[in-house]
Amino acid sequence: MGYETLDGIIVDYFNGLGWWGNLILVLISLVLATVLGGIIGMQRELNGHAAGFRTHVLISLATALIMIISIYGLSSSNASGTRDPMRLAAAGVAGAGFIGAGCIIKNGSTVKGLTTSATIWLVTAIGLCCGAGWFVIAILVTIIAMIVLVVFAKVDIWANKKNSHIVVLSDLESPILSQLLEYLEKYHIQYRDLSSSFAEHEGQKCLRTHVTCSGKSKAEIEDFITTFKEEVNPIDIVLLK
Repeated sequence: MGYETLDGIIVDYFNGLGWWGNLILVLISLVLATVLGGIIGMQRELNGHAAGFRTHVLISLATALIMIISIYGLSSSNASGTRDPMRLAAAGVAGAGFIGAGCIIKNGSTVKGLTTSATIWLVTAIGLCCGAGWFVIAILVTIIAMIVLVVFAKVDIWANKKNSHIVVLSDLESPILSQLLEYLEKYHIQYRDLSSSFAEHEGQKCLRTHVTCSGKSKAEIEDFITTFKEEVNPIDIVLLK
């Protein structure tokens, strides 16, 4: 038994108006793709990510255009009957994947840009929805995405507070990274987001290493810090509050 969707009713109405109805439908697709992509892009922009408002808008707009070309730009009178509008759309998804992959940066054991890469892929899908005339679905997905990006971010903050953050200051010539990893493995401490940067301590340049640990109580982490300080003797090692 067939059924009609709200999106189908909207598309059928405008298509029934003739060529100018199709033009209005295309305009709605492009404008909605711009607005919805911009909403997600603005959230990334406000959080200081390189792929921000304009990037997300352009990707969403481009994929909407690709979908429109797939549907309207190819002759429906293809005698061979092999016309497949989704081929061009699939190529657009693959292209957006390359852009998203460029947002992922790995520094040591730290990986950044995964969420931004995912939002690029998401606005690609939203743009395709708008181009195909699935306006309601595109709006609903955008609302859900904003809930995930804004509301669920608080879950990440809460979970991060449960982790332990250790900062080690060491001489530039010291093999502190290998020693730190060796001791973390020795004490069966799970770690992530390990990063290093230059710093100053009492007027001298040193290496500042930050590591996020999980799976151990604060007392166990403090025992680890005490042992590491006695046996390795870095400039300093502290557990951030």
